[in-house]
Amino acid sequence: MRMYRDKDARGGKDEVTVIEDASVVSVDDRGVERPGYRYIDERTICAHPQIIDALLKDAERVWTLEEILVDLP
Repeated sequence: MRMYRDKDARGGKDEVTVIEDASVVSVDDRGVERPGYRYIDERTICAHPQIIDALLKDAERVWTLEEILVDLP
């Protein structure tokens, strides 16, 4: 699994680490899988690669996970 962490990260309380995990999906009532995420702890998130790609694509601003999920197919 790939891990995304700022090169200058020092473990501060305002830092978040994102771990890429393709197995993290959510399934809706019709059985359709969508990219998902889960919290490991308050500063570590496991996210599907499509979510990470969307975050990196638009890295000029901070996006919430909810904003990213709305735009995924």
